[in-house]
Amino acid sequence: MYELAAREPDGTRLPARVSAPDRPLPSEVQRISLHLLDRTIADLRPDDPSGFDAGIHSARKKMKRLRGLLRLVREEIGYRSYREENVVLRDTARSLSAVRDAWVSVATLRSLRESYADLLDPNAFVTPEGWLLARHQQRRRSVTGAVVTNAITNLGSASSRFAEYPIEETVRNDYQAIAPGIERVYRRGYRAMARVAESARVENLHEWRKRVKYLRFQMETLAPLYPPMLKATAAGLDDLGELLGDDHDLAVLADTIIEHPESCRNERERWMLIALIHERRAHLQSRALSHGTALYGEKPKTFVHRIASYWQAGRR
Repeated sequence: MYELAAREPDGTRLPARVSAPDRPLPSEVQRISLHLLDRTIADLRPDDPSGFDAGIHSARKKMKRLRGLLRLVREEIGYRSYREENVVLRDTARSLSAVRDAWVSVATLRSLRESYADLLDPNAFVTPEGWLLARHQQRRRSVTGAVVTNAITNLGSASSRFAEYPIEETVRNDYQAIAPGIERVYRRGYRAMARVAESARVENLHEWRKRVKYLRFQMETLAPLYPPMLKATAAGLDDLGELLGDDHDLAVLADTIIEHPESCRNERERWMLIALIHERRAHLQSRALSHGTALYGEKPKTFVHRIASYWQAGRR
């Protein structure tokens, strides 16, 4: 049985989702994986029903974090094992996405209204908010039974497989075990940013956002190796991910309002809302590209070599 807590050599407790520098990489990957699966299942079983939406959101984030960890050791475990587990986690998260998206759309509309409070009537967008709330409740009811139960079953099965996986025989206790996974995730984010710079299409922005999140999770996992630099890199990626996430949520809200004109029958108000969304997205995208230029300023191999130096410093 793997401990779900990690400690620094001096006994200082580390977050269970990060790697302890003095422990072998294979056992750390397994320990963190089991911790994430355990906490994800707990998120889907909130003690208080009022925590259901937050639990869904938290569970999906943990599944993405675990997918980032799988990408870290993809070369070591082999493509087949990686793909099988990645698909299970991806599809399980997707089964919960409808209620998450509906919940976030309500929050996104409220945040937009606050951002333009000096320009809008306090009662602006009351009708769309009511429609979005009703849609959220409908979707919430649709996933509270079999969907959540199936998700918990999938995650429990994954936990059993991860616990039994012969990881110490498969994953080397060496930086070369994770270097290809870091380079692949960074390179894809590097290329995705270039595509966004050429064309800020929703799909391009969404692809970049995914790559940013995976790299962030990897850097957070490795942060204790060399905290001054890796924590700063992870924090920068977190900020970038938030900008891209806010942009994505606004894009989803705009599509919803356009596809469902009954959500806002006042045509003037509807197009005012769409215009404000476009303005806000343009601002977020400009900031994201500025942040991204700093975070993805190195060539992929240069980035991987830099992380290697942190690995060596942290493992001494």
